[in-house]
Amino acid sequence: MKVRIVERYSSDSDVLKKYVLKKVDGLSRYFDQIVSIDAILDVERGRHRVELVGHLVNRKIVKAEVETGDMYASVDQAVDKLQRQLVRYKEQLRVERKTGKPEPAPAASDPDSVRIVRLETYFRKPMSPEEAALQLEASGRDFLVFFNSEDDSPAVIFRRGNGEYGLILPRK
Repeated sequence: MKVRIVERYSSDSDVLKKYVLKKVDGLSRYFDQIVSIDAILDVERGRHRVELVGHLVNRKIVKAEVETGDMYASVDQAVDKLQRQLVRYKEQLRVERKTGKPEPAPAASDPDSVRIVRLETYFRKPMSPEEAALQLEASGRDFLVFFNSEDDSPAVIFRRGNGEYGLILPRK
C-alpha cells in the first residue's frame, strides 16, 4: 500500500508524518485490498483539517475528512471514519459474493445519448497554481480543475508529457 502525505502548511517535524503512517498502516487489518492512501493535512485559522482518500481495488474510492482543533485528534478521527467505511465495504462485498447478486446490466446504448460513468468532486477552496500543482501531484491524475485564488476564476492545471505542468486560464 502506497501512502502519500501532503502538508499544506509549513512544518519541520517528521513526527506527525510518522504518526500518520503508523495509523494508516493499521487500516490494512480491516481491508487488505487498499492500493494507496492520500493524506492531506491542512491548518487554516487554527483549525486542523485532515482528509484521507483511500484508493481500493476495482477503482473504489473511500474518503474521510475531519476538522478539529488538534492535528493528532483530526488524524485519529479521520482514520476511524475510513476504518468504518472499509469494514462496511468489506461486508458489502461478502454479502454480494454469498448471495450471488449480479452486477446491474448496462442500459441500452443509444448513439445520440451521453452516458456519464464517473462523477468526481473538486475542491471549492481557491488555490494558487503552485498549490494546485501540489494537489495534482498528490492525486496522481493528469489534470485538476480548481479556482484561482487571485481572481476566483476556474482554471485547469495539467501534466505535460515532459513532466512539466501546463495551466489553462479562461479568457474574459
